[in-house]
Amino acid sequence: MAKLSSDKSDQYNASTIQRAIDVLNLFKEYERLSFTEILDILKYNKSTLFRVLYTLEQNKYLSRDKHGRYELGMSMFILGNQVSQANKLKKVAFPYLRELAQQNNLTVHLGILDGLNIVILDKYEAPNNIKMVSRIGGTVPAHCTGQGKTLLAYSSRELVEMIINKHGMTRYTPNTITTLDGLFEDLQQIRKRGYTIDNSEHEKHIRCIGVPILNKDNQIEAAISMTGLIMEFPDDATIAQKAKMIQEVRDKICRDLGYV
Repeated sequence: MAKLSSDKSDQYNASTIQRAIDVLNLFKEYERLSFTEILDILKYNKSTLFRVLYTLEQNKYLSRDKHGRYELGMSMFILGNQVSQANKLKKVAFPYLRELAQQNNLTVHLGILDGLNIVILDKYEAPNNIKMVSRIGGTVPAHCTGQGKTLLAYSSRELVEMIINKHGMTRYTPNTITTLDGLFEDLQQIRKRGYTIDNSEHEKHIRCIGVPILNKDNQIEAAISMTGLIMEFPDDATIAQKAKMIQEVRDKICRDLGYV
């Protein structure tokens, strides 16, 4: 029998969510289960179990075969594939990120779009550089960071608007873009230029350059960014030179992932 997760007596436990998780956990052990089989294992009230199964099926986390037995649905496959792809991307990219950071004595990040959040998938700090407050698994603002603006620039307008509607456009410095029109104008320039510039828009005295990783379908998959003090990116020529170095690393990563 599959082991049920978490303590039901936990005061912070949301019981309905826990029941749905308990149902999904059964499929770690069983490929298909009927309503009666799930009921016998979990001992839930019939009407409660029906509601949980109905909700999971409507959201495609479960589906039913021709005999009416439940099995994992397409949403579970998509989520699992995203995790697998993220792990592969991180593994392939890490040696290149480390080398890039060491060569430039700057901090390098790998970021992805997870739903409506910009998440740091990996990070490498050069030993002699200033320490960044960012952390692996943490989120960063979309509208004013190298990773965020890169991922937005190659996403649909509808998705950009959804992200901004959720998170807003907080002003962090005098350089922060705080209007949608201004943001879309900047995103257009990013696509033309091929790389992003965060000109002290999130943190004062900090500049950041970002480039996109596009998959074989030419869709945005991740962003690589290089971050340092303004004096390390003093002019347009230096920024363009650093951007070219990041793009060369990006191309190697894409090649190893089979995107080229």
